Amino acid sequence: MSPLTHTTHGQRGYTLPELVIGMALSLLVIAAATTAYGTSKQTWNAMAAADAVHANARVALRNIREQAQMAGATYLKPASNIDGDFTVENSTSDDTGQAALAGVNGNKSVESVTLGHWHALDAIDCQGNTGSTHTSVRNDYKLNANKELSCKDLNLTNSTYQALAEGVEDFQVRYAEVNPSTQTIQWKTANQMTSMTQVLAIEVCLRVASINTVHNSKPSTSLKGCQGEALASDGRVRRTFKRVVALRNRDGVMP
Repeated sequence: MSPLTHTTHGQRGYTLPELVIGMALSLLVIAAATTAYGTSKQTWNAMAAADAVHANARVALRNIREQAQMAGATYLKPASNIDGDFTVENSTSDDTGQAALAGVNGNKSVESVTLGHWHALDAIDCQGNTGSTHTSVRNDYKLNANKELSCKDLNLTNSTYQALAEGVEDFQVRYAEVNPSTQTIQWKTANQMTSMTQVLAIEVCLRVASINTVHNSKPSTSLKGCQGEALASDGRVRRTFKRVVALRNRDGVMP
């Protein structure tokens, strides 16, 4: 037998059952990889949506907190004499012309809170503007039709409401009103308030949703909205954020 003939007879290919088994295994590997990729992508989208929801809430709540902590604040005003004396200017009431706290209670499109402070204390309003010539800055917060928490300085006649955070489905505010005679504090809505001058703190609640649908699972029944409502099951990530902010400058309200 010649070498050529011997070499040709020594070659051997795969049988049909071997090819079928190999193709089946390959398809299983591809299917598993595709499933893992889809799951990872869905998880990543859900995490990114949750992070965006928390980021929006942080921006809005930080802005409100900073303004609330200055509401009704005192500040030192340099005297006109050459000794360098100072006088203390204080907002003692909630009149329109003074640094104040005000609120409106209602549905999602009506609810609002106004937080004011003296311009001489801090000229920056909720939008970051510093050009006001008024004696006080009065920032009003409310939802707009695009599910955005917006704000503006009410003392600026030419300004418009600007969005602070998107995806805000609900915005609710409660007020901790003190009763000095009974030494008690009660949480009330704006329409239940007796006097805003007796408020020691405010509670702000935001229900924030992701912009895009990220999954098909139903939210946990333990998660509720600002008014105790069940969260919608439309595939969006939703979180409810509540923060209590003390009005640090309400000295003397509780004897």
